[in-house]
Amino acid sequence: MRMLSRLLSVFLLSLLTMPVAIRAEDKGAARPLLIDVRTEAEWQVEHLQGAILIPYDKIGDEIGKVAPDKNTKIELYCRTGRRSGVALESLKKLGYGDVTNYGSVSEAAEKLKVPIIK
Repeated sequence: MRMLSRLLSVFLLSLLTMPVAIRAEDKGAARPLLIDVRTEAEWQVEHLQGAILIPYDKIGDEIGKVAPDKNTKIELYCRTGRRSGVALESLKKLGYGDVTNYGSVSEAAEKLKVPIIK
C-alpha cells in the first residue's frame, strides 16, 4: 500500500511539473498595434476601428510612446500603401521586427476584418 501511495505521489508530481505549451490566445495576448499613418484630416474622414493615428513622417519620433517593446506586432495602413511602406521601413531601421503593411484603409479593413469608422 505504501509503495502504491509513493508511485501515485511521483506520478502526480510529474504531471504538475510537466511543461505545457500555451497558445497566445490562452495567455490573453494583446491585439497587434494597428496604426494609421495618414494625416489627421484623412483620419477624420475615416479610419479603422481600434487604430491609432501616427503620421508616417512622425512614426520614428512617436512609436516609442505606444510600443516601447520592439517585439510588438504592428500593423500599418494608409491611403494607398505607399506611406505605410515608408513607415514600415522606418520601423525596421529602428529595430521593430514584426511589422506588416496592409496597404489602403479598405484593404486593411478587408484583410483584418475590422470595420471602417466614418
